[in-house]
Amino acid sequence: MNVCRWTIFVLVFTFLSGCTSTRKITREMNLSLDEVLRRVHERNTKIQTIKGDGTITVESPETSNSGSFDVYLQKPDSLRLEFRGPFGIRVGTLTLSREQFLFYNWRENVAVVGKADGKMFASMFKLKMKFDEVINAFTGEFSSTSDGDSVVRYSIESDYYLVKYRTPDGAKEIYIDGNEFVVTGYREFNNDGEVTLTAIADQLDNEEDVTIPRLLRVIFPTERRSVTIAYDDVEINVPVQCSFNLPPKAEVIHR
Repeated sequence: MNVCRWTIFVLVFTFLSGCTSTRKITREMNLSLDEVLRRVHERNTKIQTIKGDGTITVESPETSNSGSFDVYLQKPDSLRLEFRGPFGIRVGTLTLSREQFLFYNWRENVAVVGKADGKMFASMFKLKMKFDEVINAFTGEFSSTSDGDSVVRYSIESDYYLVKYRTPDGAKEIYIDGNEFVVTGYREFNNDGEVTLTAIADQLDNEEDVTIPRLLRVIFPTERRSVTIAYDDVEINVPVQCSFNLPPKAEVIHR
């Protein structure tokens, strides 16, 4: 395991632990695993739509890009992402549903349309992310489990809960903020013990009685790829428009 990356991971959680409310943690840090997971699920289900703007950064061995975005998300399966350049000029529009991936380049008047699978994300953005991983990157929902997962450890570490699972592909670790019941850290391991996915949520903010992280980062360490989402403004459960109509003369490329 990369020692430097692990050190950074630990420091992030140490920092998060120091920012939580001691009084509430003292009262609630004896909760059962079922109750903790119930509260995480309750928080997640409160989020139905997201409208926000900020900065998105994509890093890979091939290239690194950063720019402004506006996001319109409606759970469980609709997203529109507007990419903006200098002076707020719109340069790209991405719409996602479970059936379709559409990216429109405003400069070239060209749209790429295909299935919303990992191949399209890898081709367009150099990120091998599944559909749900993209949605979760904007909502901060990282604690997915499968039928084959089994709990091997449940403990209280400082001001957060730690849950470890054994999975058919290796293992998972979930770090849950003991005050807000938001997953602030999530890691997946393969059967060789290598970290294949790391997700971190920070700068927790309360919007309409729902806690939302303003800084989210998803890292694929073995591939040296990552995406970072930093919200400047974010609104929860407001009306959003996720659909997008292509200009009449746009060139459409199907993949």
